[in-house]
Amino acid sequence: MGKLKIIIINLLFFFFFLLIIDNLIYYFSPYLPKNFQKYLTQKSQIRYIIKNNDEIGLIFDEYIYYSKPRSYSVFLSDGVTQKEYNDKFGYSNPQNYLSFEEIEVLLIGDSFTQYPDFSRSMRSFFNGKVYSIGMGGQGIYHWKHQYERFKEIYLKSSNPKIIILNYYENDIEDTLRALKYFEAGYTHSAYYPMNGYNDNFEKINREYSFYDEIYSITRYFVASYRIRENLSKFFKLDKILNQNTKAKLEKMKVLPKAPSANVIGTLEYDQGCKIQIDRANPNKKLFSENTLPEIADQIKKMLDLIDFNETKVFFSYLPAADTIYHEKLKKDELLKNTFLIQNKSSENFRKFFNNSKYPVKYIDLTSQLVKLSKDVPLHPCNGKDTHFSKFGFNQYAKLLSEEVKKHINNN
Repeated sequence: MGKLKIIIINLLFFFFFLLIIDNLIYYFSPYLPKNFQKYLTQKSQIRYIIKNNDEIGLIFDEYIYYSKPRSYSVFLSDGVTQKEYNDKFGYSNPQNYLSFEEIEVLLIGDSFTQYPDFSRSMRSFFNGKVYSIGMGGQGIYHWKHQYERFKEIYLKSSNPKIIILNYYENDIEDTLRALKYFEAGYTHSAYYPMNGYNDNFEKINREYSFYDEIYSITRYFVASYRIRENLSKFFKLDKILNQNTKAKLEKMKVLPKAPSANVIGTLEYDQGCKIQIDRANPNKKLFSENTLPEIADQIKKMLDLIDFNETKVFFSYLPAADTIYHEKLKKDELLKNTFLIQNKSSENFRKFFNNSKYPVKYIDLTSQLVKLSKDVPLHPCNGKDTHFSKFGFNQYAKLLSEEVKKHINNN
């Protein structure tokens, strides 16, 4: 009985010690090394971001984030990593661009709009007077806030002649996720980039940590694919953990589900060319004003900021790779109907704008891009990026600029 008492007391002291360590990690997380943050909980990472904005490549403000001014961002261009310059306002444009150029075309959107390959192509078709405030990972919810910031920076005396709202097929999901956090009172953009993997508001809002950091650190090391691979080399982990054990651990969230064809996969375009496909649930792309009134509301809030007497507005539907190469996915149970879903969503967008009070020109270049893709791929062939290749961006920009100019010339 005496030994059992000693064991119990030691265990209590051990867990109490862990609890103290856990809370010390939580409270001092803003002062811990940057490389250590990935092991911590979302709340600790958010606290670090807010405290150490200068050390991160992004500036996190209320509602939106943008790149650190006069810094460099990393992009994949044709699957190859490249550094690109951010201007003095934190957007992917040439240095001092706003200082000497009249902005004729303003581009708003997510990473497809932020990609320098796209904005460079657009500048070539509009004689250089194109400015991009695109920012990766942000949806329709963020458009109005980015535009308000742009107005504060530049629109003190004039408005752009043209605004192009570049809608990509995952922007609905990004917007709904952002609204969920906004409605819960988490309006600071530091919450947004990471909120895809944690919707537990109690954990985010907690004042104390109850083994959360210890659990997060332990889970990271157990779940890390790199570490699992290394362990498998030395201890033959895959043989030790049979499929039933792995499934149980995944269910307990000790191990994450391995990335499968249901999330990210590759499409064999032809021999030697594999294209990355985002195979998330395609139904999330389906827009309807009746089923997604919050998306329609966010578009209206954006459009309410624009002076239509001075500015012509275009809403361009940018299809994902699974839509563009849909004919090669006919045997794919998840994505075989993706083109039909895209068509329905596009039709609903068109009806929305036709029935709205806003004079917005709706553009959907899907059919032209599909036709082009039959002769040459529009995405990198190394299967590393869901964004367009340089050629793909150039072709999309060419088609888009032609549609914009044609509409302006006819009106």
